Amino acid sequence: MKLKSYILQIAMAAAGAAFLGSCEDMLEPDSNYVLYDADHLKTPADTANSLVGIIYKLQAVGDRTHLLGEVRGDLVRLTSAAHADLRQLADFSVDDDNRYNNPRDYYAVINNCNYYIAYADSNAFDNRGNRIFDKEIAQVKAIRAWTYLQLALNYGKVPFYTEPLLTEQDANNVSLDVADRKDLEAICDYLIPDLLPYAEVGWPALHTVGSIFMANCFFPVKMVLGDLYLWKATLSGNRNYYREAARYYYSWILDNRSLGDLEQKSPFIVSSSIDVTWYSNNNNMAAVMSTLGSLYSMAANHYGNETFTIIPMDTASAQGYFSEVRNLYNSPVDEGVVDTSTPVSIMPSTHLQEISRAQSYCYLRLINDEEVSMPIIPDELLYEGDLRLAAVWSSRMFNTTVGGMSGSYEYSYISKLDQRNISVYRQTDVWLRLAEALNNGGLPRYAYAILATGLSEDVLNDSILAYCSREDSSFVNSLDPEGYIAANYFSRNGLDATSTNQINTIGIHSRGCGYAERNPDYAYPMVDSMDVDGNPINGYTGQSRQQWAQQKLTAEQAAVDSMIINEMALETCFEGKRFYDLMRFAKRYHDNEWVAGPVSRRNGEDNQDLGLYSKLMDENNWYMSWNHQIGPR
Repeated sequence: MKLKSYILQIAMAAAGAAFLGSCEDMLEPDSNYVLYDADHLKTPADTANSLVGIIYKLQAVGDRTHLLGEVRGDLVRLTSAAHADLRQLADFSVDDDNRYNNPRDYYAVINNCNYYIAYADSNAFDNRGNRIFDKEIAQVKAIRAWTYLQLALNYGKVPFYTEPLLTEQDANNVSLDVADRKDLEAICDYLIPDLLPYAEVGWPALHTVGSIFMANCFFPVKMVLGDLYLWKATLSGNRNYYREAARYYYSWILDNRSLGDLEQKSPFIVSSSIDVTWYSNNNNMAAVMSTLGSLYSMAANHYGNETFTIIPMDTASAQGYFSEVRNLYNSPVDEGVVDTSTPVSIMPSTHLQEISRAQSYCYLRLINDEEVSMPIIPDELLYEGDLRLAAVWSSRMFNTTVGGMSGSYEYSYISKLDQRNISVYRQTDVWLRLAEALNNGGLPRYAYAILATGLSEDVLNDSILAYCSREDSSFVNSLDPEGYIAANYFSRNGLDATSTNQINTIGIHSRGCGYAERNPDYAYPMVDSMDVDGNPINGYTGQSRQQWAQQKLTAEQAAVDSMIINEMALETCFEGKRFYDLMRFAKRYHDNEWVAGPVSRRNGEDNQDLGLYSKLMDENNWYMSWNHQIGPR
């Protein structure tokens, strides 16, 4: 079967006979289109405008980037107001007419990228001998790689081509036969070496266009490489690929490149969304809860402030690519009054609330000048356990009267999604994927430190390197050869407010659970040794710490992975990533229960959908198809 005309039409949008579209928000009204001619992509203006055009093409896949990753996961549920296309996503019954099942939009991006790569003057040099367009080409290749990754994650097996389709014959040369489609691992095998030469290339010289800071629209090559290596490692089981993923994630964390407009990227530091210190010699729980209440809004702020890659969407609903995402989640409010006639379509799931409540919040108190860690057990259910859900989601019931009939209306608002753009990457994504890569690369204690304590010199030396073999120590040290983390990051020092080490870092779990590093409920999953009375004893008798650490490595990795997948739920809920995280863990453990179990329990542990569970135990049902031309079968 040969490529059909729908892809040919998209292909011609990148050919000399057609054009790249550009967003009216991002270009001047008289520059709505970039017309290709024989001399196109020969000047900096051409390449810059065309890159903006490719970023515009991403708008067509903006909403589905979020919805395909979130609605098919376990952290949200649909209400009775959800339209049929959303229900098909949630039920894994997507048909060819579903609005979110449109592979041509992805191929529009890919083919425009292919054209750009093929025809940009890659041999043009400046007077210093530097390639003029390397920065733009690096971005285009990163966007193409990310787009192919989305295709493979959503369709399983996809037609794959890297040359621009400019004629009908070009299109006919691309086979749609199932046997010729590439799966995710084959795509990683192609794209990783394609991106490697561009890992250290800086940003293009695009600055603010309209209201959009263009650096926020760029796809860091290091981040995309980290994702490709993480998926390759998952599919192959090769520890070295996990370590390569960790290497690129870590490198992006420390990257301090210029972002343009006199802005500089600084290294990422995990900081607290909700961090409560309660100095008291009495057990005044009401005062503790009052203190917590004043801090709930902080978590929502981190989402926007930490986001470093977006798909910029249009500003008004009358324009072509205005995102529907925030209106699917958030109740409409007009001048402070809730519109009770329009119910939301997507709500946090019971399963997410169960994960959140299952956590243990730990705070420190001073009792007789001694720090004592204590749990918080509030009366209000939403404030149980981890506080991040309460920080970003508010909900209440209204009594209503419509046409003389009384009823009720459930108001729901998720602050993360009160924005026009689609978030692709944020800082905590990098840390969590780094933890996943390190854990499965043989360093579970390193991964645990990212979750529980944050990284500092003491943590690296006492909790990580002390358990490492010589080979592992060499790898750990190679991640940060200049010792930036050790020199600049400091773990919290209890309640000591006079510490001069103010560049504090914490574990990600502490953002919602207080002092995770002091919480016995969040301890590392293997204690060194216990006597018959449960007291710790020297576990290293006759062996080194390094030998001891290897004894139960596989079990430790599995336990830390369970902590990581829960942390991903708590930290990145409602961000459009959940289903892909579940997929990755299922493939790693060769156990579809990782997908089928959580998704079928959206409505709670005691309300499992057995029909959905059975469907999702077959991996083929995780993917969409379209007209028998894309998909696993």
